[in-house]
Amino acid sequence: MSPSERPDPERETLGERSRVVLTVTWCAFLAASAATMVFFAFVDPSPVIAVLKPTGVLPGRTELYSLGFLFFFGVCALSASLTAWLVAPRPPERP
Repeated sequence: MSPSERPDPERETLGERSRVVLTVTWCAFLAASAATMVFFAFVDPSPVIAVLKPTGVLPGRTELYSLGFLFFFGVCALSASLTAWLVAPRPPERP
């Protein structure tokens, strides 16, 4: 067996489900990164901080950027998971 024909040992250790989870997570991360950059290019978190001042909760800019990223990551992960579920092959029907 030549080196090019041998199966990759790293690939064998990942199951199909793990591969799908990693693919969904990576796609969600990339999409959330882009969405965060675009959103915060047009929206300044300073007004949010000013609105929260009377409540005593004073998040900084970094915390608001992080919360925005986590929100977008959750939405993108949900979307990517739904897509992965919809395109997954169905198991064969039993007679």
